[in-house]
Amino acid sequence: MDIVDSQVHVFFTLDLEETVAAMNAIGIQSVIIDEYWGTGPSGELLPAASLRSGGQRPLSPLAQAAVLKHPDRFGILQRVERTDPALASWVSVLADFPGCKAVRLITNDRTELQALANGDYDDIMRLAQRHDFAVNFFGQGAAAALDGVLSRFPDVRCVLDHCGAPASQADWDAILSAGRSHPNLWLKWSHAHWWFEAGPYPYAGLQAQLIRALDAFSRERVMWASDFTHERLGRSWGELLFYLRDSQLLSEIDKGWLLGRAARIAYRWPAPAEAFSPPHLARLGPLPYQEVIPAPAAQQIEN
Repeated sequence: MDIVDSQVHVFFTLDLEETVAAMNAIGIQSVIIDEYWGTGPSGELLPAASLRSGGQRPLSPLAQAAVLKHPDRFGILQRVERTDPALASWVSVLADFPGCKAVRLITNDRTELQALANGDYDDIMRLAQRHDFAVNFFGQGAAAALDGVLSRFPDVRCVLDHCGAPASQADWDAILSAGRSHPNLWLKWSHAHWWFEAGPYPYAGLQAQLIRALDAFSRERVMWASDFTHERLGRSWGELLFYLRDSQLLSEIDKGWLLGRAARIAYRWPAPAEAFSPPHLARLGPLPYQEVIPAPAAQQIEN
């Protein structure tokens, strides 16, 4: 199965080769990197450049290196700021970056949510439309603030991060309604443990809410992300994947879309012609003969 993790902050806890080894171990083909090192002295998210005109411009230097070394395994989700004085030229540069698949906007506070509702993000949407970028949004209340944006830009693929960050059951219902109303809206199924009652592994409560999301958005517009580098409740990268990969409630077609294909379409990132080969298997190569292991003596007698 072609598995894409559509958001991980690698370089926050793992370096590149550790990340590749972990991906190989649990069967992940590709990862979208939202590069994050921590917070700077002025509260800025790093890495970022301080602009001479004021403000910060988020950067992804190590993610770029990862893409250059492993172009089929890594893509970039680049944060941008609507107040960047050179926004148009910067997005044009991003369009030429190897592996840059989408931009990400953080609309956590009331000012930014109001700006989103008022159309102050429309310039970014026009740039995304021009360069065929998907646009990711994170912030509680973003789904409601996006209603007009989604209608004005029906050709721009938009993604609600982290299940849309529902603060209540009413919020979740509104997010599901937005998915039914806007065919250009995707949902990133990540950090579901923050928003819903999970229960013990394999998290029956999360799976029940996921079924609702698939019904509302369709299986073609829900993508999985682990964001495991920000998983503070002790769940491993593998657990965040396997509860879905091994689910008894999802069909194999559902899993194929959720775990890979929906992200491939939203981010315009075709699957590689050949899946990765774990390095130790590549070194060993095929067996020179078919090994035959005899059955235990008792089994031989019964047969």
